[in-house]
Amino acid sequence: MFQHENLSQTCLERLEKAERVIPKMQATIEFVSGYVRQQVHQLDLAPPQSFAMHARLIPSYYLDRVASTHTGTQGEALHALAERLRTSLFESGGVLGELSPMQQNQIKA
Repeated sequence: MFQHENLSQTCLERLEKAERVIPKMQATIEFVSGYVRQQVHQLDLAPPQSFAMHARLIPSYYLDRVASTHTGTQGEALHALAERLRTSLFESGGVLGELSPMQQNQIKA
């Protein structure tokens, strides 16, 4: 897979670790993706709404989590981006804006 010629011992050890960790990471990502798909499916949304959840709403909450690990301008910019992604979805005319307030709260949760 990798060409191991001319690599330091440290590089070789890191490659070995990556080869051990990647299958576990892949399994975790597949599990989480399946769980998220299942949770969104249970909401029984129309395809455009379901797509918006996967493509924008869920990533916006992830951006908020990442932003909370940064301080200053960088964290503020990520929070602002996350908020813009969410706000446009729930505005009048937005793909999730046509849902009842109760449905919107359920989706946000």
